[in-house]
Amino acid sequence: MADAAALAHSTQAPAPRVVLDSNIWVDILIFDDAVARPIRAALEAGRLDAIISPACREELRRVLDYPQFAHYAVDAQAALAWVDRVTRSVADPEEAARTQGEAFVPRCKDRDDQKFLALADAAGVAYLVSKDRAVLKLKRRMAKYCDVAVLPPKQFVALVQLETAALAAIPNQA
Repeated sequence: MADAAALAHSTQAPAPRVVLDSNIWVDILIFDDAVARPIRAALEAGRLDAIISPACREELRRVLDYPQFAHYAVDAQAALAWVDRVTRSVADPEEAARTQGEAFVPRCKDRDDQKFLALADAAGVAYLVSKDRAVLKLKRRMAKYCDVAVLPPKQFVALVQLETAALAAIPNQA
């Protein structure tokens, strides 16, 4: 029986490689947004290969400390420890670009969001999930030049079919 389970696991497709924008992490860690729940469950179950860089993690740390989130009483250290467990950290793209050669990454109007685009390209992810309009506007160019699909969370969940798989991984909360 264990051999059949091991065989089934070994024949599964690799986990989709993804970069999550800070607004998606906020939906997961602070708001417990219904659309983001399948993403959270997939992260917990190891069904996503989520990539994060030090710069993206630092932005998330700052965002978790915003005063408007204080009344949610989220333990930022515990939240970041969870993020560290469910992600794979890679070097900031600026550092990687020096040794690997620079690639064309479309420029975002919001400079704070450029790090997510650069990370998605440098890490060779299939998806960048965001709710940010400035990032979503670059959907076509990121697909063309970087082979990265930029998607809002609901579309990502549907495309990667996380809902069925992820909801099965969530224990009953009776």
